[in-house]
Amino acid sequence: MVRHLWIGVGLAALAGSCATKADLPDAPAAYAAAAGATETPDAAAQAPEEAWIEHFATPELTGYVAEALKGNPGLQAAGERARASRERARASAGSWLPDLNISLGTSRTETPVAGTDDRVRFDQSTSRLSTTWEADLWGRVLDGTRASFADSRAANADYDGARLSVAGQTAGAWIDLVQARQLLALAEEDLAQRERALDITQRRYESGLLNALSLRTARSQVASARAQRAAQEDALLQASRRLQFLLGRYPDGALRTQTELPVLAPIAAAGAPADLLARRPDVAAAEARLESSGLRASQARKALLPRLTLSATASGAGDGLRDITDVDGLITQVLAGLTAPLFNGGALRAEARAAQADARASASNYVTTALTAWSEVEGALSADTAFAVRETELASAAEEAREAQLLAERQYASGTATIFELIDAYTRRIDAERGLIQARAARASNRVTYHVALGGGAETGGLAAPMTSREKDR
Repeated sequence: MVRHLWIGVGLAALAGSCATKADLPDAPAAYAAAAGATETPDAAAQAPEEAWIEHFATPELTGYVAEALKGNPGLQAAGERARASRERARASAGSWLPDLNISLGTSRTETPVAGTDDRVRFDQSTSRLSTTWEADLWGRVLDGTRASFADSRAANADYDGARLSVAGQTAGAWIDLVQARQLLALAEEDLAQRERALDITQRRYESGLLNALSLRTARSQVASARAQRAAQEDALLQASRRLQFLLGRYPDGALRTQTELPVLAPIAAAGAPADLLARRPDVAAAEARLESSGLRASQARKALLPRLTLSATASGAGDGLRDITDVDGLITQVLAGLTAPLFNGGALRAEARAAQADARASASNYVTTALTAWSEVEGALSADTAFAVRETELASAAEEAREAQLLAERQYASGTATIFELIDAYTRRIDAERGLIQARAARASNRVTYHVALGGGAETGGLAAPMTSREKDR
C-alpha cells in the first residue's frame, strides 16, 4: 500500500510537467493570399467587420438570416446543449460542498397474544440526518469542476459556431435560389429564341428553301431547350426547399425571390492570421476542450491518492414526530476517514493513462482546427481573386456572344447563314450567359465562406447587433 501511495504522489507531482501542449506553427503578419484579393495591404490588415451580412446590401437576405437564427431547429438544439452544459458545470461546483440528506420513516409491528385473538401493535418513527464532505487535499475535485466549466465554454463556443454556420448556410442557400431563378429565366429565353428559329425554319422549309435536315435539327434544338427548362425548374424547387429547411419552414418549394446576385467589391479586410484564433468559435471550442482534457488527466492521476472524507449523522427514534425531532434525544456520530486505493485490477492507472492519451489527442485536434481555420481563409482569399477574373472575362464573353447571336439571326433570316451556324451562336451565347451567372454565384458563395472562415459576427450570426435603448435615444 505504501508503494502504491508513493506512486500516486509521484504521478500527481508530475501533473504540471506533463501538461498538455499544442505546438502551432508561427503565424505570419498577413495572409499570403491577401495581396491579390484585397485593395491595399493596409486595408487587408484591418480587422474584419462583424455585421458581414450587411455587405451584401440585400434586405431580403438579412431577413432570411434573422429568421433562420430564430427558427432553425439544429441551432435550437445546439443552444439547448450549451444550456445543459452550463447546468452540469454548476452541478459539478456542488462537489465542493457537503452533502446533506434527511430521511424520515415509520414502522408498525404486530405481535399476537398467546391464547387469544388479540394482537399487540407497536408503532415507531425514525429520523436520520447525515452529511458527508471530502476534503480536497490534492485538488482532484477542483480539477473536475474546472474541467466541467471548460466543457461548458466549449459547448457555448459550439453554439456560436452553429449560429455562424446557420447564417452562412442561409446566405449560401439564398444565393443558390437567386442563381436558380436566373438560370431558369435564361433557359426560358433560350427556349423562346430556339422556337423563333424553328418558326423561321418551318416557313423556309415549306417554301422549299431548306431541306428536312435543317427542319429536324431545329426541332431537336427546341426539344433540348424544353428539357433544359424542366431541369432548371426542378433546380429552382430544390434551392427553394433547401432555404425553407434552414428557415424552419415546411419545404414546399414555394419560396421565390426577385433579387439579383450582389455585385461584390474587392475584399476590404482580412485581419491578421494570429488574431483569427481569437475569433473562430471552433478554435475557442477546441482550446476549451484541450484545457478540459488536461484537467481530466490531472483528475485521473490524483484519483490514485488517498482521500480524506468527513461524515456526521444524527438519528432519533420514538413514538411520534416530537420524539424524533427532539434535539436533546438525537444520537450523533462524527467520523473522519482516510481511504486509499489498494487494488482495483489496475483500473485507476489505466484510466490515468487513457486520460493522458485523450489530452494529447485534444492537443492534436486543436492544432488541426487552427490549421484548418488558416487554410480556409487563405483558400477563400485566393479563390476570390480567381472568381473576380473569371467574372470579368465571362462578362466580356457573354457580351460578344450576344452580338454574335444577333448577327447570326440576321444572316439566317436572310439566308446567308445555315441552321448549324445559328445553333452554334445560340449555344455559345447561352453557355457564356450561364457561365457568367454561375461565376457570380460562386464568387458570392465564396465571399460567404470567407466571412464564416474569419469567424466574425459569431454572436450575432453576421447581423448588426441590436441597438440598446440608450443608442436609440441618441
